[in-house]
Amino acid sequence: KKKKKKKNTQHATMSTPREKDGKKLELEGWKPLLPFLLTVFVVLPLWLVVLLPSTLVAVLAKKAVQLVRRPVVSASERFAQPFAPDAVARETTGSNKPLPLAQRKYDIVLYGATGFTGRLAAKYVAQRYGSTIKWALAGRRESELHKVRAELCSLASDAGAASRDLSALPLIVADANDCASLAAMVRSTRVVVTTVGPFVKYGTPLVQLCAELGTHYCDITGESDWVRAMIDRYDTRARETGACIVNFCGHDCVPWDLSVLALARHISERHNGEGLAEVRCFDELRGGPSGGTIDTIFTSLDNRVPVRAALGFDPLLKMPTGTRSNAKTVTANQTFLGYSAQYHAWVGPFVMAMVMANCVRRSNAVLGYGSRLVYREGMVYAGFMAGVTNLSSLVLFGTALYNPLLRLLFRKILPAPGQGPTTSQMDRGFLQITTLATGEKGSRAKAVIYFPTDPGYRDTARMLVEAGLALALESSRISCGGGVWTPALCQGLVLRDRLVSTGTTFSIEDVE
Repeated sequence: KKKKKKKNTQHATMSTPREKDGKKLELEGWKPLLPFLLTVFVVLPLWLVVLLPSTLVAVLAKKAVQLVRRPVVSASERFAQPFAPDAVARETTGSNKPLPLAQRKYDIVLYGATGFTGRLAAKYVAQRYGSTIKWALAGRRESELHKVRAELCSLASDAGAASRDLSALPLIVADANDCASLAAMVRSTRVVVTTVGPFVKYGTPLVQLCAELGTHYCDITGESDWVRAMIDRYDTRARETGACIVNFCGHDCVPWDLSVLALARHISERHNGEGLAEVRCFDELRGGPSGGTIDTIFTSLDNRVPVRAALGFDPLLKMPTGTRSNAKTVTANQTFLGYSAQYHAWVGPFVMAMVMANCVRRSNAVLGYGSRLVYREGMVYAGFMAGVTNLSSLVLFGTALYNPLLRLLFRKILPAPGQGPTTSQMDRGFLQITTLATGEKGSRAKAVIYFPTDPGYRDTARMLVEAGLALALESSRISCGGGVWTPALCQGLVLRDRLVSTGTTFSIEDVE
């Protein structure tokens, strides 16, 4: 008998989902010629002769100060609990004792609804769900909340949809520095989804109260050190109360986390429990930065010092039993510009790749995809000139993080908090990730996930909302229990299915 030949899908650039939308990477064809020449003959020499030496001096001076001060701190000291135990006790006991989740007033509360991404999340809920779910807007400025609600009321309703009258949409005034107002918000809902960052500055109080009150929580952080601290401090308490604290529920890191989860299950189910040995992600991305994201990046690196967890090991490796996982994740991300014969494209480093790797590390530690999983990720460029131009921009931005003068300049010219890409810029945006996986016995598979609009903001809002609604409306399909989790660990393929039903394209198949 003739064996049916499998379709070879190694050539991952052929027939991609984004082609149906006519989406293109930036700087295709000859468009990058002028920026390329400017980069090679002006920007790079200036960086090498002036910016790099001055930055090295600044970094060495900072290191010298750190050595003298020995700034190694515990997670508790760096991410201090903002509310005193007696204040928390007042808001979680007696008449303030929380109701069971099923009896709470709201399915979901959007905290940070007046910010750039928060507004997009509110708009998404209004257009997709309207008044068919129980939800509320929350933030610290009531006047701004009224403006957001007015904007939502002016949106056109979807044809044939349920009632969209949002004139009575509840508004909740809550401040991260006020225990009583924040606790009242947390007690009122099954799930809080939050866009209020940088999370190292504003996120800890909300996580603390959600863990205490048994309220589910989703955020869009990409701050790995802060997530480590939240596991270190609140994972045990969240397991006791049943609160699912789910970090990384936006562009960082839902697409990558769910792709690896799906591939691990695919290979295991089709090949007699075979574990995952390696995943290689090729990112095709178009999007613009927001002021909030830029502020988060600068804040995360300001005075960064090593954190010593109370656990005695990396909190990302913590098992539900409290012990350290034996499943290892080795990161081998793309660090230089190079041509990928496997993907037939020029590939370079992605600035957020280590965040994605840390998220997968946490998921692998608990779910055990493989005993030694190698994680690789790189950004796909439209061509060599585009790669040089984009990589040089990344180098300049990286230098700005450590050079005080350049950082000040970037702060002036880049978007401020609350600002972000325009509607037309978001319309042109997309994200497509092709992930090639290899099993421990050599089996191979490929997953392609595609988001049809700006992934960093508009689709991040969708990811966050759907992550929250998975917990609020489909909890019977989620079995992880309380704890500090990743999307793969908690909502898993329930979230993947919700995203596919609301616009995402996902495919998975074996490859030769």
